[in-house]
Amino acid sequence: MKNEIAEIKNAFDNISKYFWRHKEYVNRLNVFPVPDGDTGLNIALTIQGALANIPVNLPDNILPGDFLKLISDNMLLNSRGCSGVILSLFFEGMTEVLENNDFSRENILKAIEKGCVTAYKGTDNPREGTMLTLMSELKKKYSEIMTIKENPLELIIDCIPHLKETLDKTPDMLPILKQAGVVDSGGAGFLILLEGLEREFSSRKIPETLPLSVALKINSLLKDLLVKRYLRKKRSDTGTLVQNLGAGNITNARLHNIVHNVQQYLKNRTHNHNNKYQAREALIKDTKEFESSWNPDIRYRYCTELTVSSDKNIDSQALKEQIINYGDSLIISGRGNTYKIHIHTNKPDSVIKDISLFGNIIFRKVDDMKKQHRNFISYDSIEYEKEQSIFCIVSGEGFKKILQSLGADYVYDYGKRKPSVKKLVDLLNSLKSKNIIAAPDDGDILMSLKYAASLCKANVFIVESKNAISLISLLMGKTNEINKTNFLFRDRINNIKHFMISKSAKESSVDGVAVKKGDFFVIYNGKIFLSEKTLKDVAAEAINKLLNDESIITVYKGLHVKGNNLAAGLKNKFPGLEFEEYYGGQTQYHYYITLE
Repeated sequence: MKNEIAEIKNAFDNISKYFWRHKEYVNRLNVFPVPDGDTGLNIALTIQGALANIPVNLPDNILPGDFLKLISDNMLLNSRGCSGVILSLFFEGMTEVLENNDFSRENILKAIEKGCVTAYKGTDNPREGTMLTLMSELKKKYSEIMTIKENPLELIIDCIPHLKETLDKTPDMLPILKQAGVVDSGGAGFLILLEGLEREFSSRKIPETLPLSVALKINSLLKDLLVKRYLRKKRSDTGTLVQNLGAGNITNARLHNIVHNVQQYLKNRTHNHNNKYQAREALIKDTKEFESSWNPDIRYRYCTELTVSSDKNIDSQALKEQIINYGDSLIISGRGNTYKIHIHTNKPDSVIKDISLFGNIIFRKVDDMKKQHRNFISYDSIEYEKEQSIFCIVSGEGFKKILQSLGADYVYDYGKRKPSVKKLVDLLNSLKSKNIIAAPDDGDILMSLKYAASLCKANVFIVESKNAISLISLLMGKTNEINKTNFLFRDRINNIKHFMISKSAKESSVDGVAVKKGDFFVIYNGKIFLSEKTLKDVAAEAINKLLNDESIITVYKGLHVKGNNLAAGLKNKFPGLEFEEYYGGQTQYHYYITLE
């Protein structure tokens, strides 16, 4: 039985790797409901997440049906985006039937039928011309040819030519696909997964498609050329460039036709004036329509994905009724005490609040689809290189190195001058990451950061941290990629007990503590805690008052502190404690001191 499970696992691994190599092809087709270009990545990460979460040590007596069900459960919890969820629902329905370990061609048909029912039922307002259509056509074609062969795998492979024909027809089912000149991205992804099965028999090459940002630039070039000729402006080399453009290499059907027609227009010098004027006007209209097809009216702005879990079973119907009026594209999947929700809405905060009534939210992701669309169509658009990044803003070269060692993707050391909004926008865009967790070491930077987040190309999630120790605590709570996505580690930003030491520039009395000019004082929990004449005395007294069961004291030295004597001096006063000292380089405080 172990060998059989290993073979199934190996097959899934190979299909996952095959799809990963072709995910960019799917990304470039993703135009519905907005051209966010991540359908391929969503499907790839859904499958990878499922496989990565399979326990290493499985029971010796586990059966294939149980193993497939285990993969199915993990797919649901790790699914991303509409396509990832729908694919997971389809597989969930299949594995419910296959739990009986009957892999006959007849039972596989029942499994496919159940998969279709589950996927359609779990999708609010299901539409034809999507991945759902290919699933339905797989069921129909498999049923039609089932008596030809005994092997259900071969029967599924024999359905692929029909599914390719169906995929080519999806633009006729969804007008937005026809306008864009592409097939449905989710359907293409589903077909590639089936081709992963077929790969054992023959190698399939997926044709590369033109990146959509490039397609828009080509279209703009054509429009500008036609408008200039319409206005009888001086001719340039653009006409020659367009005439030499290889239309045959453009796989976007609609743009291919526009390029071909413009080339014919440029070559044909026999038109009379009126005919040429009408032809030029028609071509300009075509280019404008192509351009406008990438500016759909996005009714609901935020693509919101959540996973809710409870210690008791959740009523899925009640859950649906609670949030269905907040938007569209509602998908609810799961069972028992854990459900995943996907919805497009203008009120993500209200959705999150209402769903929290049913249990604990263990995953959340909110994408601004209008921002994604704006990023896509702009000529200075960013080619995302990462799904997510952690970006820290800190004062101090030492802290910069520490945060980098703890896993921050980029740390900006602003020294004494806090960054401007423009600087923050440039830094955020330079990360080339789709989702960014941004955390500053100073609450005074938050307003600038929030404004910068509204102007940059990425989806920015701001952690309202207030000092360098909060950033260290934040990153120490980050243990893996899942934490990067669900931001559960944000709750740990104040987990490390700490205080700051500074020197008073004037005499004052704050929070009931009198501080003389030149004295050193301690700030703890946002308030002045105590003051003393010497640095060593103020640090020792603070440790003595705040120490409970902590055993490690870490000292972070500021930029203007000379020598390394504080930790050594404190060690003499507290011989039972372990002391560490690092260079932080901060300008605002002489020392940060933590107790752990």
